[in-house]
Amino acid sequence: MIRAGWLGAQEDAMTPPSDLERFYGYVRGFEVAYLADVWSGVADAFSPDARHVVANGGALLGADDRGQDAVVAGLRAAVNALDRRFDARLVEIVAGPELRPEGVWMRFAVGMRRAGLPELRFEGDHLAVYADGRIRLLEETLEPGAGERVDAFLREHGAALRAPGSAFAPIPDPRDQRELDAGVARSLARCYAAAKSVRDAGAALAVCADDFALETPAFGTASRGRAETAAQLAAFFTVFPDYRVAYEGITGDGAHVAGWGRAQLTFAGAFGALAPTGKTAEIPFTAIFDVAGGVLRRERFGIDLAQLCEQIGVPV
Repeated sequence: MIRAGWLGAQEDAMTPPSDLERFYGYVRGFEVAYLADVWSGVADAFSPDARHVVANGGALLGADDRGQDAVVAGLRAAVNALDRRFDARLVEIVAGPELRPEGVWMRFAVGMRRAGLPELRFEGDHLAVYADGRIRLLEETLEPGAGERVDAFLREHGAALRAPGSAFAPIPDPRDQRELDAGVARSLARCYAAAKSVRDAGAALAVCADDFALETPAFGTASRGRAETAAQLAAFFTVFPDYRVAYEGITGDGAHVAGWGRAQLTFAGAFGALAPTGKTAEIPFTAIFDVAGGVLRRERFGIDLAQLCEQIGVPV
């Protein structure tokens, strides 16, 4: 019977941070720098010989900066010249993050809004290549024509924007704030799922509150707090070492997110009194999150226990 069979395992879930966990820290540090214009946390993420390349960036966003100081200065200059000139900057991870052989990849979307002006929107791919725990190469590839559209927008509407380098100000339109909050919540859910799909409990919990709760009704399990949840995840990954999920859809507002898709997992580790069968299940899943303060506060993970047991060859 598959039900709370791994809770007796109390493994030490404390491990050095992975590149994925470090990347999540960098992303959070970048957003803090955007808000407060304090870039020390961003600088610490880069190696002394770091390089930042932006392809299809046009005159303003195109870059090939080399060395930690030049990379950070270039990032700050781009934020001052573009992001800080708008009323609202809506950023969302729309694919990934994904741990690839060459580094951590994601696809992002950015929407810049200023009252009375059309929205400036573009997407791009983002790859962070790590060496010895720091980013050695940050490679961004904007969609074709994005840089030219940014340059043209500034030529046409620059006089109606805020001054370059303006201090951050609260978003004046509550509709934009709600849309930003929803995009952040969806991004957090994607980051969490991506980390669990490579069995990285530390990275998953990096986007969660200290008192994060994980509930899996099908297994009759619930945890609260980072330490308890990390131990539960580590034990679960021992039983299902290739566990991964793929979202087919994700929706929600700034306080709640629901995602659904397919989960794949192989029964390869001892589960209480049950011996592993080596069989793989591919089943639907749902994940419902509570979000507050820029972090996930609870996940309620749903699967069909009967489907899982049938496919991995054990009794319900």
